[in-house]
Amino acid sequence: MSTPFLHTTRALKADGTRLQAVAAAIGLLLFAAWGLWFFTAGITVYKVSSEARLQQFGNTVQLSAPQSGRVVAIHRQLGDAVADGDALLQLDTSALDLGIAGENRVARSLEQQLESLRREQELVDNNFQRDSVAQREQLALLRERHALLESNLEIQANITARYESLAAKQQGAQLDYLTAKRSQQQMAADTLETEAELKAAEERLVQLDADHRQSRAELARRLAATEQELAQADTRMRLQALTADQYHLRAPIGGVVASLADINVGQMLEAGAVVASIQAPGEIRVKAQFEPTAALGHIRPGQRARVRLDGFAWTRYGELSARVERVAAAVQDGRVLVQLVIDGDVPPGLPVQHHLPAAVEIVTARKAPYQLLLQRAGEWMAGEGGNPPAAGAL
Repeated sequence: MSTPFLHTTRALKADGTRLQAVAAAIGLLLFAAWGLWFFTAGITVYKVSSEARLQQFGNTVQLSAPQSGRVVAIHRQLGDAVADGDALLQLDTSALDLGIAGENRVARSLEQQLESLRREQELVDNNFQRDSVAQREQLALLRERHALLESNLEIQANITARYESLAAKQQGAQLDYLTAKRSQQQMAADTLETEAELKAAEERLVQLDADHRQSRAELARRLAATEQELAQADTRMRLQALTADQYHLRAPIGGVVASLADINVGQMLEAGAVVASIQAPGEIRVKAQFEPTAALGHIRPGQRARVRLDGFAWTRYGELSARVERVAAAVQDGRVLVQLVIDGDVPPGLPVQHHLPAAVEIVTARKAPYQLLLQRAGEWMAGEGGNPPAAGAL
């Protein structure tokens, strides 16, 4: 063997030894790095549920048909916004409308009777005022006349007394005495007649006042009776109007028509049948269903989460940031209910609406890889013969 070939062989062996040493050193470094990562790195652990929906929290009111009847109008559709008192549906009220119209006619007739009675009352008062003034004036004249007649009678009595005295002394004064006495007697008769007329006038004034009082009392009685009938007719009309209003199904709160029964105009509804529900404005929450083994002991209030809406690719529309608000303490239908509140900014173009389906990922812990490996091994061993964890399942 030539010397150059021997030198080449030794060089190749030396180079191979150095490469092996370098490879071994690199392998050791990689293994050390992997060991460092395996024992010290923190990996975020998520609990995932694809059974989640957005729900609007607020007053949700179910509306039922208050009466049985035929549907004559449907005023709102599913998803329409409504204000408090807006009509949603109307049932047939034709029979009640006839009753209301009849009571309305009765009320108008009674109002006309009241107006007539008030005019009659005013006329009675005016007539009494006029007649009483005239009677008082006549009474005043009679009193003046009576006073004048009494004065004249007194004077005439004095004159008659003087003529009587003269007649006793002189025979010629007898005729004057008789004339004076006849005048006195006539005046006395006129005075007595005036006194009778005065008494009759006073009695007529008293009777006029009594008749007025009696007429007023009778009119007041008729007015009160008519007003009572009008009040009763108005009450009946209002009660029928309230009953008719019950055939109009109205929204008790403002919000959105969240559900609406499949009802057509002309269809008969039974009293108590659920017709619609109104969802009042409220904050959007996320309700997710988890397997008990995934939720119990792992998910707690305050943990961070991300919500991805079904049908809206998160790479394009983004995702919602959320926080666990409440975890149900009991298992229901094989699931644990977890409620989350959205606490971050909503990405533009991502709809946040009631009843949208979604997937939820809740951050439950940060663990080292070896801890995850031990956990999966323990889960596999507790599975009693189940398949071992697949590579990369951590």
